[in-house]
Amino acid sequence: MTAGSVRALIGVDTGGTFTDTVVTLSDGRLGVGKALSTPGRVEQGVLDSITRAAAALDLTLPDLLRQTAILTHGTTVGLNALLTGTGARVGLLTTAGFESTLPIAKANKTHGLDELDLSMPTRWRKPDPLVARADIAGVAERIDVNGTVVRPLDEEQARAAIRRLAARGVGAVAVSLLWSPVNAEHERRLAALVGEEMPGVHVSSSAAIAPVVGEYERTSTAVLDAYLAPAVGTYLRALRERLREQGFGGVLMILRTGGGAEPVEHTLRAPVNTLRSGPVAGLAATAGLARTLGRPNVIATDVGGTSFDVGLIIDGRTQRATRPMVHRHALAIPVVEVESIGTGGGSLAWLDRGLGTLRVGPRSAGADPGPACYGRGGTRPTLTDASAALGYITRLGTTVELDVAAARAAIREHIADPLGISVVAAAEGIVRIAADQMRDLIRRTTVQRGHDPSAFALVAFGGAGPQYASWYADGLGATDVVVPDLAAELSAYGAVSSDLNIGAERGVVPTPLHRAGPLIEATLGELAGELAASLSAEVDDVVAASGRGRVTHRTVALRFYRQQRSIELTVEAAAGPAELARLDATFRERYEELVGPGSADARSVVEVVSVRVDLTVAVPVPPPVLRKTGAAEPIGARPAWFGGIEHRCAVYDWRRLPADARIEGPAFIESEQTTVVVPPLRQARMDTNGHLHLG
Repeated sequence: MTAGSVRALIGVDTGGTFTDTVVTLSDGRLGVGKALSTPGRVEQGVLDSITRAAAALDLTLPDLLRQTAILTHGTTVGLNALLTGTGARVGLLTTAGFESTLPIAKANKTHGLDELDLSMPTRWRKPDPLVARADIAGVAERIDVNGTVVRPLDEEQARAAIRRLAARGVGAVAVSLLWSPVNAEHERRLAALVGEEMPGVHVSSSAAIAPVVGEYERTSTAVLDAYLAPAVGTYLRALRERLREQGFGGVLMILRTGGGAEPVEHTLRAPVNTLRSGPVAGLAATAGLARTLGRPNVIATDVGGTSFDVGLIIDGRTQRATRPMVHRHALAIPVVEVESIGTGGGSLAWLDRGLGTLRVGPRSAGADPGPACYGRGGTRPTLTDASAALGYITRLGTTVELDVAAARAAIREHIADPLGISVVAAAEGIVRIAADQMRDLIRRTTVQRGHDPSAFALVAFGGAGPQYASWYADGLGATDVVVPDLAAELSAYGAVSSDLNIGAERGVVPTPLHRAGPLIEATLGELAGELAASLSAEVDDVVAASGRGRVTHRTVALRFYRQQRSIELTVEAAAGPAELARLDATFRERYEELVGPGSADARSVVEVVSVRVDLTVAVPVPPPVLRKTGAAEPIGARPAWFGGIEHRCAVYDWRRLPADARIEGPAFIESEQTTVVVPPLRQARMDTNGHLHLG
């Protein structure tokens, strides 16, 4: 970019059905784009979406990319590889005698199950193994809890083990040795030996990815990283190359499952950090929205094409999972807490022949062929087909008119006729069941964790969130139900506004907090040095593009003596007696908030188990343009069905609605990318920032 030229920031979120893009320009303009995701060639869907956002700004794709300083991307490639079982064949190198750590999985068949599954013993099972037992090799070496080398690494035996894995055709290797978080010397050497014996094969070292105490979780994380690495690496390199071909010379950043974003080179070293990168973007945007609305507690609800995601903002902060799990696999890395079910716009409606009942999800029509109303060859009815059949939606984006006749035909054949009911009754049943499933997940995410939904505002976003929010928010008692401006692209907006974040963590020998000051200070200093050494020139580019400096955040993980769960707290000053006393008191207070009054016994010893340093660079985005007050005028009307009755419903253009406009239902408020459904007896109000409030 030349001096004085318009600078662009791009955020892209790839979902199972759609890929969304938000572009912000330094002159205040904003463009959005939506395109169907392209399974098998995901980068094409990204480019299609960016192209449409560029067109909205009267730019070509190369013109936009040439002036882009930062492109931040949330991807589901790694998660899809895990869910579909299409990751790499992984070999695992571990300390001899501990080859069964992963298969045993703590011998706990119920670990990670929700309350419903816990009541159904037929669902009790360990996670599906990602490594065949024959692909796990023990290596002669041993380091003790204090980091002392008890048995030196036998390099010849290690090379022989690596060659056996190579002969078995493994495509990636995970390395996880006993007590490597305390002393990673053997892991580093073993990773180097793999590089010598198996050139070009990805190596995932647990001490580099998750250097924390917890042998099973650390090993599981390293294996997950190796399992995902080829798929994620192939995709990100292909995307980077396609962007460069189109003129992109800025920084490509990838959203992290623990929050924030990092340069793509960092992601390629630890692809496991992409596992939940999509939902994280939506939560990041919701946290910003919560500050704008003055609502410290918010329930974030995202209805996409394939899933319904729920996360909580409490006291203005996203929540970290205390026992992170993804698809039953344990993780030892920071994870923003998001709960999901397979209920989205593309979820298939079907009859359970055994029970004779109507079901919605978790199977999805996806992007190809998609719902029947898309006209792309789909013949099975979906939630989106139900909305089309009821008259709630009429088009896909700004260009594709939905095939309502195809939607009705699919519902009639597969649902209405077999049940002996009308198409309208069947479609309303599909919507009601989907909304009930969404509401149930919200209750499980709040009530079952001790939170009262009536103390929260509810934010509904995603391409389909505005369509169903009035139904799934009903009965929760939320203080406010908000459909934000850019609701369909909120995750992409969360991507474009996500700060750069790079972290380094190290597990330490569990040490009583009152005498851990020197250990904390020394470890924080070492981690800061390691972080500085790992920074690429791309980080300097982000700093220059943002116009802001770097901020360092220091934390420690504390627990009661020999307990399993820890709580992460910020280190605000040098770890002297006063700071240690403050950390102790804060930990006990937070513990009682989580567990209950009186649970933090004053006689119990608090100990340090890990230390972390994060570097953050804020990425500024232009402020929104405030709306002026005025009168709301409909742009048309159409028929739609509510409660078995056909209504004539006014249609409004979201972009034209003035501040303080009040829309009485039944009505529809349409943007280029989504439709807000306002049922009878409900009302929508527009605020000055362009957000709709449903009441």
